[in-house]
Amino acid sequence: METRSALVTGAGSGLGFATAKMLKEQGWKVYGTIIESQSDAELKKLGITPIVLDISDYRQTDAARDFVGKDLGEKGLSALINVAGIAGPGGGLIEGVSPENAKLVFDTNITGTLNMVRSFLPLLRKYGPARVVNVSAGVRTPAVFTSVYLISKFAVEGITNTLRYEMMPFGIQATSIEPVGMKTPMTANPEENTKKTWDRMGDEIKKVYYDKLAPSLDFINSVIDQAEEPEEVAKVILKALNARKMKIRYMAKSSAWQAPVQRLIGENAFEKMMAKGMKLIK
Repeated sequence: METRSALVTGAGSGLGFATAKMLKEQGWKVYGTIIESQSDAELKKLGITPIVLDISDYRQTDAARDFVGKDLGEKGLSALINVAGIAGPGGGLIEGVSPENAKLVFDTNITGTLNMVRSFLPLLRKYGPARVVNVSAGVRTPAVFTSVYLISKFAVEGITNTLRYEMMPFGIQATSIEPVGMKTPMTANPEENTKKTWDRMGDEIKKVYYDKLAPSLDFINSVIDQAEEPEEVAKVILKALNARKMKIRYMAKSSAWQAPVQRLIGENAFEKMMAKGMKLIK
């Protein structure tokens, strides 16, 4: 049986690491990207090939493609899984996130995803019926205080949807994974992160918004405390990769109920229900 190959971005921790590990355990040949500050020891121990990579730099993603292509030879790459992203600088309110922080998030989450797709499409086409899996987020219900981060994840959905059409003639499938809450280093200590975000946005923004949004943030932090483990979302990614025909999008366990409810009651009623649940309105 042919060994399938995958490149997983963000493999240094959280969902990326869980996905790379699970793929390796199922017999895939796996490449995992990490950033310069992360250790590659755990990946090497598992038999995963680490690649130090800044995905926001297209020259580095092109160099990574050349390395993987040379290593695979004529086989091509079976799957590209884009997990890597940053959230912290994009936390807060649209009015409060600085242009510098917004650019930092967009450079990584949007441009980085575009770079990876553009660089690795030749290797995916060489394989043939390859797969692209992009991790977006809870874009169906944009939670307060995740403004610029979720905007970037809406863009990732756009990349996925566009790619799916462009790659149809080549037999390459693309899908999005939509977790809502997940226990990762990015979501650890939600109360402390909320305080830091208020401080970063400044007193004027806090004066305008704090009293109106504090109840909602308490609710959201309680949801994060009950979030699912990254291994549960990694299982959804593997389910997509192993499907004969991938769905347009996959909802993780935490968000699977949202789509059918939204279809049943309509978008306006669904938004009102969620806004009440998040204590934004009475």
